Amino acid sequence: MGRSPILRKVLRVSLLIGSFLVVLFCVTYRPWELHYGATREEIGRQMPGDEIVENPTFNATRAITIKAAPEDIWPWIVQIGYGKAGFYSHDWLDNAGISSAKEVIPEYQSLQAGDVIQLTKQETIRVESLDPNRSLVLVYGSESSPVFTWVWGLYPSDRERTRMVVRLRWHQDRARERIMTRLFEIIMMKRHLRGIRKRAVR
Repeated sequence: MGRSPILRKVLRVSLLIGSFLVVLFCVTYRPWELHYGATREEIGRQMPGDEIVENPTFNATRAITIKAAPEDIWPWIVQIGYGKAGFYSHDWLDNAGISSAKEVIPEYQSLQAGDVIQLTKQETIRVESLDPNRSLVLVYGSESSPVFTWVWGLYPSDRERTRMVVRLRWHQDRARERIMTRLFEIIMMKRHLRGIRKRAVR
C-alpha cells in the first residue's frame, strides 16, 4: 500500500525543515560557537600547546578585547580553579554554587608548570607550561594520552587594550560527548571570557 498524499506532504515538509536546520547550524551556529569573538588571524595563529592533541574532534578559538594590560589580566587567569577563585562563569554549574572570586588572591598567584588545578571536586587538570603575562597551557589526561588542552594567550593591541585568546582542543570518541560539548561548552566559555574582562577592567 502506498503512502497517503498527506503523509507524503508531512515527510517532505519534515525533510525541508531538517535540511534548513542543518544548514543553519553549519553556516551560523557552528562558526559562532567555535570562533566567538576571534578574528581569522587569531583562529589561524599557532598557540602554545597546539601540538599536544594532534587530531582534535573539537578545536575552538575564542577571543575578547580587554581594556587592560596583560599584567592586569594575568592574575585572574592563574588563580582559576574549583576550590580556588572559580571560573568566572556560571558558578551554579561549574563551581558547586560557590561564587567566583571578585579580587586577586595572593596565595593563588604562584602557579608553576607541573601543578594541578581542580576542575571539579573529583577531576584535575595539569599545568603544562606558562609564560607569565603571555600564555598558560593546561592539559587534561595523561602525558601519553592527553584528552584536551585549554590555553590562554594575551596579545597587546596597544598600550591600553589586550586581546585575550582562549583555545580548546579536544579529542572525543563518543558522539554523545561531542553533542553535549556543542550545546553547552560555549555558554560557559562566553561567560568565562566576559567574567575575566569585567574583573580585569574593574
